[in-house]
Amino acid sequence: MAGYMGESIIVNGVYSPYTEVATRFYRLRILNGSNARVYNLALSNNADMVIIGNDGGLLKTPSSVKEILIAPGERLDVLINFSGNAIGTEILLTSNEFGNGGAAQGKQRFKIMKFKIASIVTDIFTVPAILSNVTAVSASSAVKVRTFEISNAMEHHGVPMNNGMQMRHRINGKLYDSNRIDEAVAANTNEIWVFDNSKGEEPHPMHLHGVFFQVLQRSGGRNNLIASETGWKDTVLVMPSETVSVIVPFENNKGKFVFHCHNLEHEDDGMMLQYQLS
Repeated sequence: MAGYMGESIIVNGVYSPYTEVATRFYRLRILNGSNARVYNLALSNNADMVIIGNDGGLLKTPSSVKEILIAPGERLDVLINFSGNAIGTEILLTSNEFGNGGAAQGKQRFKIMKFKIASIVTDIFTVPAILSNVTAVSASSAVKVRTFEISNAMEHHGVPMNNGMQMRHRINGKLYDSNRIDEAVAANTNEIWVFDNSKGEEPHPMHLHGVFFQVLQRSGGRNNLIASETGWKDTVLVMPSETVSVIVPFENNKGKFVFHCHNLEHEDDGMMLQYQLS
């Protein structure tokens, strides 16, 4: 039901990797390429990580955090400062426990990779106060609000369960049909899309093709936005009991596009719909 979560975490195809670093800032460009697993990234020395970018590029301003939640399909640009550490120091990038992840997510802390301090250098880099010019899209500019209810139900076909039944994952009660247009959207308009997982029991990273959006609001569950959700996104994590609203500027790239849960097992099970921009 939760999707496939393997026993071994790999980074760039390598199990339990390490990399040697100097005492300076490093920029990590991170993609969560796992089937279903949500990570809560942190450093073992409790140092800050500075978020400078996400799915759609640089944020307007940097944000220093101790932990960063990242779901399948989401991307991050993060700065880590290794200065002040002695040669030989080892620092782990871990995934920490987190709440509200459903029955299968966030229960364990585990290692992802290791950084080894190999040399001492002088670093004069400072993080800029302004990174880019991201203009907020006003909610009042939306010409339409669409709500998408995320649900799952026991059936005889779908993702196998321990009880012999199978789980089907749906959006607005529908399974994907490539021959069906589910939503008709007008080009050069802004819309608010609401992903309602208020009755759900699993995390769902919702991904839109063909556009970037801005996250407006989260109610229920965590009940607020997190630093990595500022700026432009194309994937947003909707935890159990949460409802998340995004504003989507649809430009003039007309055609058919899908939107779906980026948990691969949920997507393959049919948690995907199609919109036509015209």
